[in-house]
Amino acid sequence: MLFNNRLVAQEDSVKPENVVKLHYFNTDDNMQYLILESMVKNGRILTPHKDMTYAIYLDSADQKNLISNVKTDEEGKAKAFIPPALKNAWEASPKHTFIVKAGDEDVISDYTINEAKITIDTSTVDGVKNITATVMKMENNAWVPVSDVEMRVGIKRMVGILSAGDEATYTTDSTGSVTVELKKDSMPGDLKGNIVLAVKVDDNDELGNLRMEKIVPWGKITKPDTTFFEERTLWTTRFRTPYWLLLTVYSITIGIWGTLIYLVFRLIKIGKLGKQFAIESGSDDLDKK
Repeated sequence: MLFNNRLVAQEDSVKPENVVKLHYFNTDDNMQYLILESMVKNGRILTPHKDMTYAIYLDSADQKNLISNVKTDEEGKAKAFIPPALKNAWEASPKHTFIVKAGDEDVISDYTINEAKITIDTSTVDGVKNITATVMKMENNAWVPVSDVEMRVGIKRMVGILSAGDEATYTTDSTGSVTVELKKDSMPGDLKGNIVLAVKVDDNDELGNLRMEKIVPWGKITKPDTTFFEERTLWTTRFRTPYWLLLTVYSITIGIWGTLIYLVFRLIKIGKLGKQFAIESGSDDLDKK
């Protein structure tokens, strides 16, 4: 019991700590933004820290290098886009440090990433479709390949990326490349048979989050089927509601309103009978007198 009490006392004596994390995202080598996560660490428990205001800077905590002032939501997250005004500062160096400050406090978080990009090449040899993804970073004013980078290579779907091959992820070799055979070549495409290839790097310590997409005509031509909108189904418009559903709803409505109307007429009739009974009772009393 003394040992347990001592552990509880130690946990109670630990002060809550504010933990701030940054995540860098680069999509199609065009759109760049940051996701800030603010959490309160109490012992081993992490809880989102909402309604917190932070300032994010590029390379130095000067006002001219301010990226954005953000406020966390209920999940303790905030999003900030790198503004075009910092384009020259971004291109001046291949490596950048994002600085986070809360008010006039000292730096509470910094995060360094290397400027990088992904390229996608496709080829077809003897009917076999291949996807070659290459990861490169800027170094000494030149793009150099990056090895040992884990990535996902596949087809863009509504809920994520469907792997093109048998493996969930692939790792780049010494040339910064990985080649994956497309084994899911019967995927439905658009009206022209186009599908979207996607390559994604998640939370790399040096490069951050990278994503690149490319449209290729490797899918099956798919024409949208609109005939089901002309049928009486549950998922069509209200003007084509199934007859059985209309019958059910109208029957319930007529039954309820019919019962209410019947009760109203009965109450009116009861009121008339009461008045008639009162009149007749009064005339009987007069006759007796």
